[in-house]
Amino acid sequence: MTIATVFRPLPKAGPIDAEMRAHIAELGKLWAKSPSRPRIDRAAVKHWDRLVAGWVESDLPLVVRKGGCVRGELIRHDSGRGLVVSDNSPAQWVFSRAFGGERPTLAGIQKLLDADEIPFAFATKTAEKSRIKYKRTLSPRDCVNKREWKLCHIEQVGLSTRDDLRCLPLPRLIGHMTRLLSPSNMFLVPKSLSGLGEVDDFITEVRVHDGGLPVTPTTAKKLAVR
Repeated sequence: MTIATVFRPLPKAGPIDAEMRAHIAELGKLWAKSPSRPRIDRAAVKHWDRLVAGWVESDLPLVVRKGGCVRGELIRHDSGRGLVVSDNSPAQWVFSRAFGGERPTLAGIQKLLDADEIPFAFATKTAEKSRIKYKRTLSPRDCVNKREWKLCHIEQVGLSTRDDLRCLPLPRLIGHMTRLLSPSNMFLVPKSLSGLGEVDDFITEVRVHDGGLPVTPTTAKKLAVR
């Protein structure tokens, strides 16, 4: 005999209540101040912010993080500016090198690009190699994931578009790269708690503790001279 049942659909998730949000914010505040959180030296943050600001204003290729594209490929924007497609590898490279105390110049970045020493991908596919100009992949030395950390961004980096990168407004791509590579827009959380690095209430506490300014090409310059 078949027993008739009434289907009970799963409800749609709604916003969490204020008490839970307060606890998440408190976690963010504790982590922002925690001595266990790896921090880049303030002088190094200023140097790299200034370096990234100079990079986006130069004629060097802009770095664009975009899924579904060939990482390491150099394409030409409609304006004529070069664009290098990446994943989060160059951001991890910047954090690791800045944390380690390296302070390259813009001319040094040019040399590193010419020597294919900056990683733009965690890994590459054999079928795509003919399209890849920058073949360097992220080394274990520079991969924060290998040390059980997740690299997070304070201001959202994603472009959230399926449009051809070559047609996007150049200022939008410049802002994107500034947020992607400026150390003042980065923080680490333990990999085991990586989801917290995507929660607004948690991120807000890190932002307030670390400076409080949204990271744009303009504010990156302000942060660099503070």
